[in-house]
Amino acid sequence: MNIIGISAYHHDSAAAHIQNHIIKAASHEERFSRKKYDNSFPVKTLRWIRKQQEQVDAVVFYEQKGFRERQSIKREIKAAIPGKYPIEFMQHHDCHAMSAILTTDWEDCAVMVVDSVGGKYATSLGVYENNNITWIKRFEYPNSLGLFYSTVTRFLGFTPLMDEEKVMSAAAYGEPKWVEYAKEKLITTEIGDYTLLQDLRRGIGVGPLDWDIAASAQEILQECLLNLAGWLHKETGKFKLAYGGGVALNCVANTQLVRYTNFNDIAIQPAAGDAGTSLGAAALIERPLWEGPFLGYNDSLNQNPEDIAFKLLQGEVVPVINGRAEFGPRALGNRSLLCLPTDVNITKLNNIKKRVNDNWRPYAPICLDYIAEDLFDIYQPSYDMLFIAYNETDKFKTHDDTARLQLVNNKSNAFLNKILEITTNKGEPILINTSLNAKGKPIVNSVEDFRNEVNLF
Repeated sequence: MNIIGISAYHHDSAAAHIQNHIIKAASHEERFSRKKYDNSFPVKTLRWIRKQQEQVDAVVFYEQKGFRERQSIKREIKAAIPGKYPIEFMQHHDCHAMSAILTTDWEDCAVMVVDSVGGKYATSLGVYENNNITWIKRFEYPNSLGLFYSTVTRFLGFTPLMDEEKVMSAAAYGEPKWVEYAKEKLITTEIGDYTLLQDLRRGIGVGPLDWDIAASAQEILQECLLNLAGWLHKETGKFKLAYGGGVALNCVANTQLVRYTNFNDIAIQPAAGDAGTSLGAAALIERPLWEGPFLGYNDSLNQNPEDIAFKLLQGEVVPVINGRAEFGPRALGNRSLLCLPTDVNITKLNNIKKRVNDNWRPYAPICLDYIAEDLFDIYQPSYDMLFIAYNETDKFKTHDDTARLQLVNNKSNAFLNKILEITTNKGEPILINTSLNAKGKPIVNSVEDFRNEVNLF
């Protein structure tokens, strides 16, 4: 079967294509439109996908809608994808759940979805068995952890549904001094439950960046997630967790789940937010084989890993465009800026990415997986930057001794692995890997985007 999944209209629209249980393509619309967090119907992505296949057997939309909305969406789909085929509408949280499940070979597991809103729900807890997702506890919007965190994002002067990662980073600089106050005024939590005490849909105002408020919000989010996951483990008896939704991109909280719950393994899809639901929607029709996140547009600067390694060892910041783009918000080596972790290079990166008011934000390290435990304290290995590690070396010193570490081996990214083998043998086992993009722009999709948008000097 040829199945196309679509997510659109809320934020970060995307489309995906599964053919005979193989993921053939998946991309954010922003990569083609060059509009960051583009939420429009993914016409450009669908045009790219349709070049790779002919007959479409089914199209799946990531949300159930009312009759009039469904008719409007069907017209958009038919305009973008000519032909005769059924169009199905799935539950939003089912798509999130399956987007995480499909990255595994598990036949059963616990399932948790936490986002701002999907349909009428904000959080869903359940179980996956016999190819079915069964929800056993759900929280309706606006009783939403995603809304709580986005409200804090706005209050700290950032853009909600876009800059939550900045709040997570800012939290490491502060102390959670406002937790008790927030529990009195904003949110309560206990095992298996949480309740927002205010309707936060209109926010609570906008103020300056405050490290302690960020730390308090992060602390509360982690406590809520631990309470939910602990209850879910006890209720289901499962030791594996498939976790989806935009909140699942919070790698600090993810690591707390690994450390302090009884789940032995946690699966998260690199595009855990709404973009990933396009793939999850299609997978609800036909579960595919997961072979990794490199599912996007194919382009290359025709670089040689030996040349890149030489430049890195000379102290250069090197752009890399190699093969298919990553599906998800984080560059994993195919659309990256690489460099040695030096103060000089940090300054260069801040200039390239025009980080003027947020130059406090940390950059992520990468290293070969077989030496990682000599350099970091790792609770769950991550090849997709979905968990943090704790620093045990002065080679990569971060503000709170943590790092969003990406492990690399020949299977996860052979090109990046070769570069790291060379630099490691020359005494530089850790590199910085950050996304190849200009400020305010998405990660580059093509060589043309890079040449038009990114100024390395």
